[in-house]
Amino acid sequence: MMRKLLLTGFDPFAHYNINPSWEAVKALPDVIGNFAVAKLMLPNIYGTAGRLLVEEAERIKPDVILMTGMDSGSTRLHLDAVAVNLRDALLEDNKGAAPWGEPVVPGAPAAYFATIPTHALVKRLQKQGCPVHLGYCTGGYVCNDIFYTALHRFNGTSVKTGFAHVPLLPQMVWDESKALPLDETVKTLRQIIENLSEILTEEEHA
Repeated sequence: MMRKLLLTGFDPFAHYNINPSWEAVKALPDVIGNFAVAKLMLPNIYGTAGRLLVEEAERIKPDVILMTGMDSGSTRLHLDAVAVNLRDALLEDNKGAAPWGEPVVPGAPAAYFATIPTHALVKRLQKQGCPVHLGYCTGGYVCNDIFYTALHRFNGTSVKTGFAHVPLLPQMVWDESKALPLDETVKTLRQIIENLSEILTEEEHA
């Protein structure tokens, strides 16, 4: 049986005119493993991005939500384990907001763990030679904002939620050793999704 995957990326922000998360998402096919993939580009705006994500998820009712964002200074994709209830903007969002020390959801838990099998995925992918690492936290920017928002909204439901950070593209940096070509990012993101599909099928039949 086909499952539904909601896959998101971000629009460009700050001084960048491209965002590798959305470039990678839109380059992927519409069926991966046993996932029918729905794609959504989110704005780098606190609050708005999370609201649009939840609205789309409630509309299409996915089995899995996998969000992606951009990570500078790495040549690997990071699967993040934790979202925290904190907005700390090291730079302004696309509406000029720069919250500091504010909660994502006032009065809600301090943090949530990803509900996709992050640790099992990372181990499995590393055995396959994929450039994937475990990330512990998505920071305090809009990446964390949507991750926390989704985990809070779907806490206690069957919807599995995760986040992957993708590296910068070679054309975005002076030093290409601090980037990953788009086709490599697309290939690795696809492997993440294929392995996630296999793990969930194995769990179902266990």
